[in-house]
Order: sequence, then structure tokens, then C-alpha cells
Amino acid sequence: MLAVSNLVLRFLLELAGLAALGYVGFQLFDSPFRWVTAVAAPSVLAVIWGLVVAPNASNGLAPSVRTLIGSGLLLTVALGLALAGQPQPATVFAALVLMNTVLVVVLGQAGPSGTEVVR
Repeated sequence: MLAVSNLVLRFLLELAGLAALGYVGFQLFDSPFRWVTAVAAPSVLAVIWGLVVAPNASNGLAPSVRTLIGSGLLLTVALGLALAGQPQPATVFAALVLMNTVLVVVLGQAGPSGTEVVR
């Protein structure tokens, strides 16, 4: 049950990261292009995620490395939230990402084939 809950949390953190990055893109730029950055920032993250972190990405990285890169990207989003004037949500988000990453490692959820495995 804990393993499944942790995978659900990871998915929700990924979705929240995209939404938070859209907020950051909107808040950090005070120009007519703020809507462009609000859409472009999460789009860029989604493309990077798909090429590097996603379980089906064909880049040859080990699943544990993909997990760490994904966590690093999500922690960068937390930093962006803090810079956008939202330190409390940034702290909570970062803490959840760190907790989730530790549980992924402890529970061995990064499978050998690059797919998430519930054990």
C-alpha cells in the first residue's frame, strides 16, 4: 500500500510541478509576455521530462538516475516558487519531493527496465 501511495504521490508532484512552473513563469516576468512564459515554462519542463526522466525515454540512463534527475527538476521548481514570493508552498513542495525520492529509493521502485515497479 505504501509503495502504491508513493507512486501516486510522485505523479501528483509531477503534475503540481508543471502547474507551479506555470505560476512561476507568470509571476517572475512583468511584461506582456508573461502569459507566454506561463505556458512555455511548463511546456519546456514536460519536454525535458519526456526525453530524460520518463520511464519510456530511450536515453540509456539508469532508472535511479532518472529518479534523481526528476527530483532535481522538481526541486528547481520549488526554488522558482520561493523566488516568485511563495516560500511556504515552496518548502512544502520541496519536502514532499525529498520524502518521495527517499521512499522511491528505499522501496526500490525504480525498476531495472526503466519502468516504475511496485514491490
